[in-house]
Amino acid sequence: MKKKKIIGMIIIVAFMIITFHIFRKSEEIAEFPQLIKRLNWGYVYIAIGLMLLYILINGTIIYIAGKKISKEVTFKRSMYLSLVGQYYSLITPFASGGQPAQIYAMKSKFNMPLSVGTTITVKKFIIFQVVVSLYAVVMFLTKIDFILNKYSGIILFIIIGLLVNLFGGILIVLLSYSKSLVVKLLDLVMIIAKKLHLSKYIHRDKVLEHIEDYVEKIDDIKNHKATMISLVVLTIIQLTAFFSITYFVYLSLGGKGASYMDILAIQTIVYVVVSFIPTPGGAGASEGSFYVLFKAFIAKDVLLYAMVLWRLITYYGNMILSGMILLIVKIIDYIKGKGSV
Repeated sequence: MKKKKIIGMIIIVAFMIITFHIFRKSEEIAEFPQLIKRLNWGYVYIAIGLMLLYILINGTIIYIAGKKISKEVTFKRSMYLSLVGQYYSLITPFASGGQPAQIYAMKSKFNMPLSVGTTITVKKFIIFQVVVSLYAVVMFLTKIDFILNKYSGIILFIIIGLLVNLFGGILIVLLSYSKSLVVKLLDLVMIIAKKLHLSKYIHRDKVLEHIEDYVEKIDDIKNHKATMISLVVLTIIQLTAFFSITYFVYLSLGGKGASYMDILAIQTIVYVVVSFIPTPGGAGASEGSFYVLFKAFIAKDVLLYAMVLWRLITYYGNMILSGMILLIVKIIDYIKGKGSV
């Protein structure tokens, strides 16, 4: 047990060093002194508050999704798992490390069965994927004329991002109503893969196992409608809080002219464009997308500062806060010689 704790400490410290390296090397940090001089701090505090609200709601969603599955799921532990998910999602491509890290934490720290951890994360993912897909489509449609007019040069990337997100949502909806259709689609994919000599990379039996698992989780969600509605509403609020950060960044730098819905819709587009770029935290892609999409709203002389502040709040600050809290918890657990929160 002591050996496992030491290994855990080493892993956390290693990731903190990586975090510090990413933060120190970023060119955005060089603009920080100039950024400070231009800010209306009242709006900055609102933006930071929205980021904290996002993390809080994330923990609440984990708690609601898990409390009926296991008595070991408490609100305090759910908040810890929220920070675990935040940190490891931010430092891995496609945010792929968050869910495995949460499942591992549930097992190693709280001694929950892997089945419990998997069920909680899968349920949360199902709700999130459906909601974010619909959210993105609605935001796109509200500004479709503006987007087609102003962003014709990058409309392909916007459409690809929307389709990537929408595909996951559609697949989940199909699984909830017609598993047989999804299996037929799988067979079609297998036929195409065989013709392209790629079938060895797709194991039909394993995919079918995952399909069965998802169908089971989806059915359970549908059978608990009150819980499902709560999770959907909280996820909508969570996404709105996160996407609204940009609006208050905009106001903090004296932005005028753009409406709240303008900024909210375009920030949602930034999110879907970045979602299929395989870099930790969307590094590079996030900055580029923000610059290209928001130059239509934000004055050129403050656009760079807006991008820096947005990334400091949503990425670097988030990563450092969650990483530091995880490190402190790990140190306290090691000193106390116990693994519970």
